[in-house]
Amino acid sequence: MAIRSIVWKTLPLWLAIAAGLVAIGSVLLAELRGHGTSTAGSSTLAESDVVLTGFHLTTSSNGRVQWEVRASRARFLPGGHQALLEDIRGTSRPPDGSMIEFEGASGSFDMTTRDAVIEGSDGGVVVRLPDGYQLRTDRLTWSDGPKEVSSDRVAYLTGPRLAISGSGLLARPRVQEFTFLRDVHARVF
Repeated sequence: MAIRSIVWKTLPLWLAIAAGLVAIGSVLLAELRGHGTSTAGSSTLAESDVVLTGFHLTTSSNGRVQWEVRASRARFLPGGHQALLEDIRGTSRPPDGSMIEFEGASGSFDMTTRDAVIEGSDGGVVVRLPDGYQLRTDRLTWSDGPKEVSSDRVAYLTGPRLAISGSGLLARPRVQEFTFLRDVHARVF
């Protein structure tokens, strides 16, 4: 079921999430190259090369904040291409000045493929759109190659006049297509 008739501003959301995750990866890679190894305790060194607490990244263009990502902790696995993030919260500001918020309990970013995952149990991955719609699921995946956001879990989209749920989700920002894959239920208010 492709939903195209509702104005959600999904393209800026998915592009902002993708850009944020790409930027996190770039900054984290720079940190890895700059620091080499962490000075944290030996148990942390056994788990990862570098551990950052209170991670905060902001990007701007022409003096205007585009997006901001915070994580309580960022860990880089041996080999330097995989970053694990905990307690992720972020905002994105599309060109129209509105704000999109997203959050999840944990996530990962592959600096080689630029693929990313955000997770949170019991619908803990939340994306809030400026027009009052909210997406909830347990897991969202960004695949950089095809530029798609997907979930293999149950997803819920709720808003002022609509509630949709289904198993599996695929969003293609380039064509502004948002598809629930199986067991779709919709209510219009």
